[in-house]
Amino acid sequence: MTEPTETSPQATEADEYRRLEREWQNTVGKDLLDVPWQQEGASHVFERQFQRIADGLDLDAPGTILEIGCGKGHLLEWLQKAVGPSGPKLVGIDVSEAVAGAAERGLLGLRADGEFLPLRDESVRTIIYDGALHHLIDYEAGLRDAYRALQPGGSFVLFEPVSSPFSRLVHHVLDPIVFKKVEYESPIDQHYKDYFAEDRVLETLKKLGMSLSFRRTDFLAYPLTGCYAGSAFGRSSRLMRFLLGFESAVEKVPPLRWLAEVVSWRFLIIATKA
Repeated sequence: MTEPTETSPQATEADEYRRLEREWQNTVGKDLLDVPWQQEGASHVFERQFQRIADGLDLDAPGTILEIGCGKGHLLEWLQKAVGPSGPKLVGIDVSEAVAGAAERGLLGLRADGEFLPLRDESVRTIIYDGALHHLIDYEAGLRDAYRALQPGGSFVLFEPVSSPFSRLVHHVLDPIVFKKVEYESPIDQHYKDYFAEDRVLETLKKLGMSLSFRRTDFLAYPLTGCYAGSAFGRSSRLMRFLLGFESAVEKVPPLRWLAEVVSWRFLIIATKA
């Protein structure tokens, strides 16, 4: 892999991988979006993740909640059911054809690139990235542009994959095996895996002057779902409910919580604009 520069990957390479990403999302990726919801156990895990995101939102305040990388609108539909018709305006943006699924769910979905947002300055109250930020090659520039569109007092809610010594080791060992059987990571996922890291995300947000909260989550049940690709474990509702209960118990014990965070697979950042 060609190493990216300190600021951003080389332009010609990046443009080619943006093209490959759109092509993959329009073929493979859009079908993978439905896989977790086709397995009863996996759906419990993803609903728990949705709840974590919802806990970081002010669902009673007026304004627009925008999800960048909304896919077919699964999260937005879940939020819409939670807040009802009198809740905030929910809008999704996605680079792929999958965004048509948002309209089928009665939601407003726009086809656009998360790195180049078609938004007015200070027009959005909340911006969500649910596993979408790491699909932006120049994600730091993407965050700065999203910040431009965020209203004062508004927030980012970012729920993204962890980049840690543990996760990198697991990927190094398993990816050559897994990718022979199933393609569950996109071209940008694979090519720029070492470029995306939560410390860079945090540094970018701090430079923007945002107040932050940060935590790692999902150390057990989520990876056993197959991380969006499906698994035999994900079929079992009883098993996944047990694992989610075990995770919740561990989170209440500080020494165990610290250990769990070392082997966690997702991180959650809530960042508020001054």
